[in-house]
Amino acid sequence: MKKILLWTIVAALLSLTRPVYGRELQVVTTFSILEDLVQQVGGERVQVTSLIARGADPHVWEPTPRDARIVAQADLLVANGGGFDDWLLGLVKNAARTDTPLVLASQDLAVLEHDHDHHHHEGDPHFWLSVPNAISYVEQITKALTLLSPDDALYFQERSREYVQGLLELEEWMISELARIPKENRVIVTYHNAFSYLAERYGFDVAEFLVENPEAEPSPRDLARLVDLLKRMNTRALFTEPQLSGGTRYMNALAQEVGGKVYTLYSDSLSADVTSYVELMRYNTRTLVEALE
Repeated sequence: MKKILLWTIVAALLSLTRPVYGRELQVVTTFSILEDLVQQVGGERVQVTSLIARGADPHVWEPTPRDARIVAQADLLVANGGGFDDWLLGLVKNAARTDTPLVLASQDLAVLEHDHDHHHHEGDPHFWLSVPNAISYVEQITKALTLLSPDDALYFQERSREYVQGLLELEEWMISELARIPKENRVIVTYHNAFSYLAERYGFDVAEFLVENPEAEPSPRDLARLVDLLKRMNTRALFTEPQLSGGTRYMNALAQEVGGKVYTLYSDSLSADVTSYVELMRYNTRTLVEALE
C-alpha cells in the first residue's frame, strides 16, 4: 500500500503536461518492453530510451549518474508501476524536471495477489504478459503522447489503432496454438512469480520457487516440493528466464534429478533475438506448446 501511495503522489506531482511542438519527443522508459510499446505508438515522432538495457535483469539493476542525466532530459517518463520499478521514484525526485509527466502503464489494472506455500506475498507486477493488459498499456501511452504533442494526436492515435489490431490478432493466434496443450499438462514450473497474468488469461497453473526475490536461493523445502510435483507430471518441463542466471542453474539441476528438460520463457526483457513485445509473446507461445503438448 505504501508503494502504491508513493506512485500516486509522484504521478500527481508530474501530471501537469506541457505541450511540445516541432521536435521529437524524448521519452524515457524503465525497461525494454515499455520502450517497444512507446516506439510502436510514437513512431518517428519519438526518441525512446530504456534505462535498463535489453537482456539485463531488472531485479538487480541500479541507476547510475548517466541515468539521472537521461531522466533530466526527458519530455515523458514511462514506468510499469505495481512495485516493479519503484527505484524510479528516487530518480524522479532528484533528476526529473517538475513539469515532466510520468505514465504508470499498469494504472487501472487489477493486481493478482499470490499465495506461495501458505505465505502471502505482494502481487505479480508482470501485467504485460496478458495481451489485454498490454493493450491497456498502449492506451495509457497513447493518451500521454497525445497530451504532450497535440499536433501529432492523429498520428499517434492511428498508429495505436493499428498496433492494437495487431495485438488482437496476436492473441487470437496464441489462443489457437495454446489449445493444443492438454488440460492436464497446463502447469508452468518456473523460478519466480512472473507468469500469473499469462496463466490466468490463457488457462495455466503456475508453480514456482520464489515470488518476491528471484535472486535469492530456493529453500530445500521448495526444491523437495517441486521434485515431488514434477515426478507426478506427465510432462516434466521446467521454465527459466534468460536474465536469471542463478535461476537457470537451479532449474538445470532439478531437471537432471527428475529426468526433465529446461525451456526458456521471456518475461522482463527483450533481447537481440527477441526484439519486440509481439515477438516475445509469439516465442513464449511456441515454447509452451513445444514443452507441454
